[in-house]
Amino acid sequence: MQFPDYSNSLLALGSSIRAHFGLNTHHSTLTALDTMLEWRPRNVVVMLFDGMGTAILEKHLPADAFLRRHLHGSISSVFPPTTTAATISLESGLAPICHGWLGWRLYFAELDQTVNLFPNTVADQSGRKAGEVHIARTRMPYHDTTDEIRRSGRYDAAYLSPYAPDAADRCKTLDELFDAVRARCAMPEEKYVYAYWPQPDYDMHEFGTADERITAQLTAINAAIEALASTLRDTLLIVTADHGMIDTEWRYLSDYPDLASCLARQISIEARAASFFIKPGKLDDFARKFKAVFGDSYRLFTHDEVLQSQLFGAGTPHPLSDGFIGDYLAVATGSVSLDMVRPDESDFVMRAVHAGATPEELNIPFIAVEC
Repeated sequence: MQFPDYSNSLLALGSSIRAHFGLNTHHSTLTALDTMLEWRPRNVVVMLFDGMGTAILEKHLPADAFLRRHLHGSISSVFPPTTTAATISLESGLAPICHGWLGWRLYFAELDQTVNLFPNTVADQSGRKAGEVHIARTRMPYHDTTDEIRRSGRYDAAYLSPYAPDAADRCKTLDELFDAVRARCAMPEEKYVYAYWPQPDYDMHEFGTADERITAQLTAINAAIEALASTLRDTLLIVTADHGMIDTEWRYLSDYPDLASCLARQISIEARAASFFIKPGKLDDFARKFKAVFGDSYRLFTHDEVLQSQLFGAGTPHPLSDGFIGDYLAVATGSVSLDMVRPDESDFVMRAVHAGATPEELNIPFIAVEC
């Protein structure tokens, strides 16, 4: 099992950005980036490509590719290495334990409901909304670095992605994203630009990590970044990811009725960082049965062990974080992933996943280009 190194991580990268633009920081910064920023470039650009971990980069691009030539080594994602926890850490400068967005789906005790955080839907097959307001954004708001930089009045800042809150900053294609970055950097103000793109994660979930379509995605991204860098001036261009990916074999708790009978509700957080809420009187029984079946594939932590290990990072916990962790947390250490029920033949089943504690999932690239 690999633990995240928060002192050399995506969280530290986000903390360096905050420090550079005069904002308060809550965690250690990334030393290598701090040194690069001493130059005081007019534009600081962070481009994050979902799922593009170091192992994925090395699997699909030759050693002389632009991105690999400018790779300054790997840094760590946060735990779990998943988009929800990692991007919010980058955007807020807070560890997951502090911002509370621990994973894709969380159990809210006050609602007695498990919610898929980003889409604000109930975590079942219905797809129905979890409420009229966005549950996570209402209960776990955070200060966004881009907004804080802009509000400071000293610098400009922009968040560019298909999901940007400002319609003018939404980019539907890769070309639109790069055009938007280029246009922002041409403006005279000193600024921060954060650009997010959902590939290659989206395709890897469907096709696996080795598919030729992933090679095509990475080749296109590499060419676009090289072309962008050639046109920028007075710019530090940073390229990274939120997490890596691993091909998986699925196991279903419905196939282990003695184990499933110990559960008070469905698993939450992530399939590979699974929070278990156990029926009264079943704690020891569950741990014994789980280790017998999945002990080679998962490491089981008690609630207290999770907090003592600072797996979700250090700092003041969000008031809701403690309740999300459950009685046990099972962390994937290999290729096996867990779900509750065996799917129907027509159901979509992910071929590659993330959120576990393998190097493939946790190690992400730190790419930097001085333009």
